[in-house]
Amino acid sequence: MSNSHLATPDPELAPLIAALPAIPAPTGPVDPAVVRARVAGMFTTVARKNLAPLLPPEDTYVVAEYKIPNDAGEFAIRTYRPAADDSKTFPAMLVIHGGGFMTGDLEMEDYLLKILCVDLQIAIVNVDYRLAPENPYPAGLNDTYDALKWTARNAALIHADLRKGFIVSGKSSGGNFAAVIAHRAKDDPFFAGTPLTGQILQMPAVCHPEAVPESVKDKLNSMEECKDAPIFTRGQMLSSYAILKADPKNPEISPLLYPSFTGLPPAYLQVCGLDPCRDEGLVYAEKLKRNGIPTKLDVYPGAPHGFSAIFGHTKLAQKWNEDYKQGVRWLLSLAAEKSSEA
Repeated sequence: MSNSHLATPDPELAPLIAALPAIPAPTGPVDPAVVRARVAGMFTTVARKNLAPLLPPEDTYVVAEYKIPNDAGEFAIRTYRPAADDSKTFPAMLVIHGGGFMTGDLEMEDYLLKILCVDLQIAIVNVDYRLAPENPYPAGLNDTYDALKWTARNAALIHADLRKGFIVSGKSSGGNFAAVIAHRAKDDPFFAGTPLTGQILQMPAVCHPEAVPESVKDKLNSMEECKDAPIFTRGQMLSSYAILKADPKNPEISPLLYPSFTGLPPAYLQVCGLDPCRDEGLVYAEKLKRNGIPTKLDVYPGAPHGFSAIFGHTKLAQKWNEDYKQGVRWLLSLAAEKSSEA
């Protein structure tokens, strides 16, 4: 079965894609500093320029930074909450940036999170987790999981009431982490009293190409069909996995391989059509639904991986951002229903 029709470039995006500079082919070992500088310029700087006109007034939100200890010292988080009377509480969302496990920082999603915090009236935790290759698996993943625990322990500090909603959200490699965290948390006694109420997986990487189960091989064709896709290629995906230095068949690398999906929180997924990761996202959504997990899926035909940051002025990117907000609202409505039944 092929979803190749989803890879035909969107008419609005096609000329913008054609104007993108060619992705340089690797000529030797990956230099993290070079990659990070390129991603910062291509994604963070452009996204901030596109989102700047949408930023809410500074007096409508409160930003703070904290340090969380880890086995290498400590890492930073940045929190956002709506400016309100001290007695008011909000649902909470942990956000995990993407970047191929190698790039990204607190600035990557900063503008977007300020907008979401105010528009959705939600407390948000932004994680500056350790990056590979300097810190291979499971360093970054463990940092994000520790940040989830910090959120549960410190809900009052960020004016959160986790009964109103407790969501983990991740994009690309961050979507991989978010999926794994949802699996970890559902079986962890620590979260027995504060379970996750939702997960958001945006263009997630959920199955290493070398770990594809026979049962779904006929469904996972995008890694080949979109191997030379704009913005993000199969080669870049393979390089991203390689720097983790982990077994591809480990479910914490390929969460599609978890034997049980029972007990996972409701899920919202966004999948791009012109993306090597397309089909694994679609198959992951199918598996969630098959296991009785409330799941909402939005697909963006003809859109490459990460398009919403680079082409933020386009109608499709604006739809992506609005759909994301609606996905959060949907998950919060499910949490509210469950809380009222308790």
